[in-house]
This record gives sequence, structure tokens and C-alpha cells, in this order.
Amino acid sequence: GELVRWPVAMAQAEEHTSLLSLPDEILLHAARLCLSASLPAAVRLATQTCHTLRRALQPLPAEAERRRLRWQPSLTLRHAISSDGRLLTKTHANGQDCACAAGPLLPTAGRSAWRLRVEEADGEAAILVGVCDAAGRSEWGLNLRRGDLVHLNRNHKGQIVSVGKSAVLMTFQQRVAHLANLDRVKVVEVIVDHDASTLTFSIDGAPPLLPAPISPCAADATVLERDGRRGGGDVDAVAPRASLSGGAALRPYASLSVAAGKQSQRPDRVSFCDGYLYAP
Repeated sequence: GELVRWPVAMAQAEEHTSLLSLPDEILLHAARLCLSASLPAAVRLATQTCHTLRRALQPLPAEAERRRLRWQPSLTLRHAISSDGRLLTKTHANGQDCACAAGPLLPTAGRSAWRLRVEEADGEAAILVGVCDAAGRSEWGLNLRRGDLVHLNRNHKGQIVSVGKSAVLMTFQQRVAHLANLDRVKVVEVIVDHDASTLTFSIDGAPPLLPAPISPCAADATVLERDGRRGGGDVDAVAPRASLSGGAALRPYASLSVAAGKQSQRPDRVSFCDGYLYAP
């Protein structure tokens, strides 16, 4: 038995030795490819291995941390954040006004993707998921109840001050299927092409919806009357419309709502499924 096991052990030792003989740059490049597919696997590779590999992969844990997805308290209004920053719960019954949440800054080149799970939905109000600009003032979100892309601009208090024209994302057949399964929507994949400034969604693993440009939509915007000259509001109430060319800074975004005057027994909740960005 020992004679049989010995060649296997020698072969495994040779493979191990050949791996460690690779240049550090090659090892780090391979680990980064792993990171783009699975953050947990890459972290285990960088932290739960031999000393030689840990030294070669020393930059990886910091890079992995930058891919983690957590809702940012400083850019979140009228939502509760829990579960290590991954779970978002609506807390006020006032529709989308003053209700928004944003995650960390995304890369500015290539493609990024993440998945959001609808944990609870009251079935009567809208859930928007998508992206916003770095300041959290201009937002592009898929309305899960209607299946179209909504563009909103907010002032510094989070109040909606302009609404862009909705963009159609579904073919007729996709819309029929979506409306028929509206109450069963569970997972939404958000895909951002940073170079082309386009946004694509996939619902519950179905083929992607039509890509939509991430643009200001200024010509189609309906400006709400909320400024210092009408109604006694703030002088800078009207949010500047974002100018988003390729490579603009963006964040994951969500806005959950409860119908005005309604106290829901099941407040809307969404969470980052995997808790990290990946490259589609």
C-alpha cells in the first residue's frame, strides 16, 4: 500500500513545487482572475494557504475589500441597514420621495455586476434598483413593478426635484411574462458597462433586458416646483443633472417605498446576494 501511495504523493509534491516556482506576478494575476469570479474563493486563496503564497498574494485582501458591497449610511435616507451592511429595509411610508440608498463607488472602466435579492415586497409600491452618481443625487433605477427604467434627480435633502422620461427595457413578450410573474421576482442582476455608460438587468436568471444608456435625459425631465422661489424651499434645491460619459463614477442604488398613508406589515427589503462585485 505504501508503494502505491508514494508515486501519488511525489506527483502532488512536484505540482506543489512547480506552483510555488512561478513568478509572483503570475500567481497574483491568477488570483485576480479568481477574484473577479468569486471573492470568497480568492480571499481563502490569499489567507488560508502556505506562507510563500500568502506573501505573493499580499495585495489581494485589500483588493477584495474594495469589491465588497455594503449600503453606505451617509448616502442612505429613510431605510434601515442591517446584516453587516448588506440588507436594506424601508422604514417610512412616503413613497420614493426622500427614500434612497447607495452602495460603494464602482470601478470606472470595464464591466461590473452584482445581484440583489428581493427579500420582502408589499406588492403595492415600487422598488427601484440600479445605479446613481457618486453624490447620490442622480439615479437610474429599474422599476420592478412596471419593468421600465426611471431617471430621478434629488436635492441635498433627498427630495425628488426632476423625473426623466422612462426608458423601455422589455420587449412585448418580456413584459407580458414579467407582469405574469410579478409577485415571484426574487433576484435582479445589475450589469454596468462603464466604458459605454449602459445599464442592463436580468431578472431571476432570464435573458438580459434591453440595455439602457445612463444619460441625463435633461430634455425629457419634468422639473418639480421645489426651489427657493416657490414654496419657501432651499435655494439650491434643484439637483444638478449628472453628466455621465464613459468612465463616470457610479454607485449601486436602490429605493424602496411604502404607499403613502399605509402601514405595511411586510416592509420592502432587498439585500446584496453575494456581497461583492464580479465581472460578468
